[in-house]
Amino acid sequence: MGDYMSGDGLVWIILLLLLMLFDGTAIYLHKNNKLPLWLSGIIMGILTPILGFIIGALFLKLEEVVNPTSTREGAAFAAAFIVLVLMANSIVFFIVGIILKIINYFKAKEEVQQ
Repeated sequence: MGDYMSGDGLVWIILLLLLMLFDGTAIYLHKNNKLPLWLSGIIMGILTPILGFIIGALFLKLEEVVNPTSTREGAAFAAAFIVLVLMANSIVFFIVGIILKIINYFKAKEEVQQ
């Protein structure tokens, strides 16, 4: 057991904060008819790798400062985990957005026929 805090807590805090930021923004914009969910999913999917590289670089530098003799693969795995979860989240938003668009299309078509 080391003298410093485990990096697991930092990974979960960053992941939860990013999920709340992305999801909260997407849902807020969707409810106010500013941006459809499928487009939010695409934007999240574009931003996720950029954030992944930034977070990965920060984790590698942090690990270098905390433990200079480390091989730092834990930092790389943590950044990859965050990116994979955020990318899965963006795919879910994209799919849900497409499904909602299809449902709204058929509802509008049904209303026109009546």
